[in-house]
This record gives sequence, C-alpha cells and structure tokens, in this order.
Amino acid sequence: MKNDKSIQLKIATILRKIGSKKCLAKAEMLEELASPRSLHLRSLDLNSENIISIASCFSQENTNNYNLVKSISFSYNTQMGNLGVTILAKNLPKSITEIGLVGCGISDSGGIELLNSMENMPNLQMICVEGNHFSEEVSIKFREFSQNNPQILVVF
Repeated sequence: MKNDKSIQLKIATILRKIGSKKCLAKAEMLEELASPRSLHLRSLDLNSENIISIASCFSQENTNNYNLVKSISFSYNTQMGNLGVTILAKNLPKSITEIGLVGCGISDSGGIELLNSMENMPNLQMICVEGNHFSEEVSIKFREFSQNNPQILVVF
C-alpha cells in the first residue's frame, strides 16, 4: 500500500528546492503532518513554474488513483497567474472538495480554464477565487456556474 504521506513529501521536496524561508518552514510542516487531507500553500510567493511542479505531483498520484487530498489552497501566491491555475486545475485530484485561489493573479483565460475544470470535479463543495482580475463577462460565468450548481459555494 502506498504511503499516505507520499504527495506531501513530494511537495515538501519542491518547497525545499525553492528554498525561501516561508517555503522551508512549510516543507518542514508538511513532513511532520500525519495526513495529507489538506494542503494549504498560501502566501509562499509561488510562481507559475512552482505551481506546475506541484501540479505534476497530483498528476502522478491521480494515475495511481491516490486521491486523499480534500482541501487545497494556493491563495495569495500572486505570481501563480493563468498558466499556473490552468495546469493546476487540470491535475487536481478528483477527491478535492475545497479550493482556495484568492489573489493569485488570475485573469479571464485562467478563470475560463478553471470553470471548465470545475465541471469535472465531482466532489467540489467550495471554491474561492476572489481578488483576481476577472472581467465582468467571466464574473457572470462564475455566477452562472454557482446558480447551476447550488451544491457548490463559489466565492468570486
């Protein structure tokens, strides 16, 4: 059986390679946690390249049907941007129930990719995307998604 800490240890390794004080502290915390059910990687100054590396961990785990992560937050990583959110959204485990992407430098193209991916997240219950750079048109699409999926709390 696969080690329950597999994904968090892979992410901790990535954070250690980034090497900032905040990332090193978060890596240490991830290594000590008993359960990978929540991965909150807020305010770590992660950029799209870092997000792509982390998303690849999810992609590898999805292949193995290993989906223990329920809640994930990348909020306040302002350099995540459209590329980072696009790759992340395509690789999130199907087990995800909560996503935090507040203030991540996402604009319309990333918002559309996220909306498209949300259609394929069967367990999603909440997503927070406020503080990004969505046009009124994309904001309307989030509002429509919320109205059509009342079981999901969409904060935008």
